[in-house]
Amino acid sequence: MKIRSHPLMWALSFLIAGAFLLLKNFGVFRDLGDAIWGGVFAVMGAGFLAWYLLDRERVWRAIAGFPLLTIGALLILAWQKIGLGDWQAAAVLFGVALGFWAVLLTHDNHWWAILPAGILTVLSALTGVQARLDPAAWLGFFVLGLGVVFGLLYLLRLGQHDTGWAGLPAAAFLLIGLAMLASAFHLPGWLAFWWPAGLVIAGAVLLILALPWAGATPEAPAAVGAQPTAASAQPAAAAPASEAPVDIYALLKQQPQEAPIGKEAAGQAAEQTPL
Repeated sequence: MKIRSHPLMWALSFLIAGAFLLLKNFGVFRDLGDAIWGGVFAVMGAGFLAWYLLDRERVWRAIAGFPLLTIGALLILAWQKIGLGDWQAAAVLFGVALGFWAVLLTHDNHWWAILPAGILTVLSALTGVQARLDPAAWLGFFVLGLGVVFGLLYLLRLGQHDTGWAGLPAAAFLLIGLAMLASAFHLPGWLAFWWPAGLVIAGAVLLILALPWAGATPEAPAAVGAQPTAASAQPAAAAPASEAPVDIYALLKQQPQEAPIGKEAAGQAAEQTPL
């Protein structure tokens, strides 16, 4: 009888987790509960990562392995009375992002992984500094980070895959994010008034570079008194004249007609024959 591996894995996971939590509630582990619980998560995460290294086509193993390993490390740190404060939730988000970064670095065809990896990385950084930022500024940095992520997708994968569409959301998020940050940080009067001029200048430069004649290289002028080369001295071969259409009926009329074979032709042949 063949045992299916995936249902068996989930069954063992539920059995081990349930038994561990019951023993922890009964006080069997005492102060070692967090350490053992963190060790279980860390071992599971390391197992998924080792499993992924054996078969990199199963990308979900990397996506599951890094978060489990991160949670296990945080539980062990909590057991050691080491707290990360506001960065604890940020570490969990970054652990999830690491799984997608691993998929992107090991598989060029999985270009889509840059979106969750980049967005989760931006969220991780902003979660850590959330207490130090105004809500409007936090939202502005988040929108600006989205523009950076889509910009990376446009720049890094444009030559390999059809990701030119990422340029449009990148430009939109960057402009909206800059506008939100300018409003959130209460810039000086002159800077708040004139900073859009920088966008106008950047747009003009990009427009000039995008024109068809921008990338064309001018031809070098011929030197005065230069002798023509052999290739240029030779006259160009005349193009073959187009032949007139052939009239097949006119050709048939020009063919010599055969002598009729009959009584008169036979008599003439007999008279010409010498006796």
